[in-house]
Amino acid sequence: MLNYPFKYLEESITVSINPSSEGEAIVDQFSTSDHTKFSELKTPAKKQEFLWSRSALLQAGAHLESIAYLGKKPITNEAFISLSHCKEGVSAAYSKDLEVGIDIETRRENLRRIAPKFTSEEEKKRFTCDEQTTLQFIWGIKESLFKLYGYGNIDFKQHLEITSFEWNAQTKQGWGTAWISQTCAERNKPIQCFVQTAVVGNHYISIASHRKPIKPFESERVLLREWTPEDARWLYELNMNPAVIKYTGDAGFTSEQSALQLIKTYPNYQRDDYGRWMAIDKSIGEPIGWCGLKNNQWGIDLGFRFFERYWGKGIATECALKTIEKARDLKLPRLIGRALSENVGSWKVLEKVGMQRYHSVPIEEFAEDFNIARKDLESWEGQMLHMYKLDLK
Repeated sequence: MLNYPFKYLEESITVSINPSSEGEAIVDQFSTSDHTKFSELKTPAKKQEFLWSRSALLQAGAHLESIAYLGKKPITNEAFISLSHCKEGVSAAYSKDLEVGIDIETRRENLRRIAPKFTSEEEKKRFTCDEQTTLQFIWGIKESLFKLYGYGNIDFKQHLEITSFEWNAQTKQGWGTAWISQTCAERNKPIQCFVQTAVVGNHYISIASHRKPIKPFESERVLLREWTPEDARWLYELNMNPAVIKYTGDAGFTSEQSALQLIKTYPNYQRDDYGRWMAIDKSIGEPIGWCGLKNNQWGIDLGFRFFERYWGKGIATECALKTIEKARDLKLPRLIGRALSENVGSWKVLEKVGMQRYHSVPIEEFAEDFNIARKDLESWEGQMLHMYKLDLK
């Protein structure tokens, strides 16, 4: 097998698994650092492993002549790379855009014995695969996070947390979110990562990726930025107002901790390069709601939600216009919007920013194809769902 296709980020990350080794012929492409490293290896087995790993990097897209070292970690100025070895296995990850870490493992029977040292019962409950596969993936994900972090001094249980995971038994692939809470001079804040896993033959593959946050952008009165864990209190308060969530289908949070959990499991920034952005009133420096994009099954949705005291001031329209500008910068092809007929304020905003209504359907009819809670359907009985679109290309 050469390059392996994971479900997400295939355009940004190339993963090479068990390529055919090019043997000694590949040495001619080595950097000076790798020539030195290779000459210091003492056994034929170690030399063959080294050649195999460089074949994997080459297949993934790396230029071998550019490889240098940060401590013992191979790096290149042109992209982010990561390597992993195990019994009868080698893997490499390459990305020009995202920081990456990769791990390849065979079945490890000792993981059940050492599991309390690197995971918790609560973390294991996030996985729906069998126990052995669960432990293989938790270990592999944390190994890939460790490699991505790159600065050592990491406790797998204390500093690495897998906050969500979805498993597809048919494709034998999974994905989720994770956080690295350890900090250092080079990384002074906790970082969120997107993680993916797969069973490939007899091997368990895990990759972690980190996309740097989008630079905050602003309108005349509002700054828009990614959610952070410190925003949990504001999201909790926002969703506790029944008037705010009346037409959303969302329930109020049970606690500030549940709002924090939403932020910690939110995959959109790392997976899609966009999401819902916190809206900050520049005059007071405090959140007033959010506005942004969401990749739904029916398209890339433009949405917004603000504290009631900011309604009727043109804030939603202002933020929506800036979000559309950002969508164009991201080269997104089309945005869609949806609003119930009684939610006049929302659908008027969609029309003010240039969206065209192309369809209206009774909410009961829409519910036949999409999952809507019975209590919401009952409260919205008789309403029309207005659908909007805006082509950006």
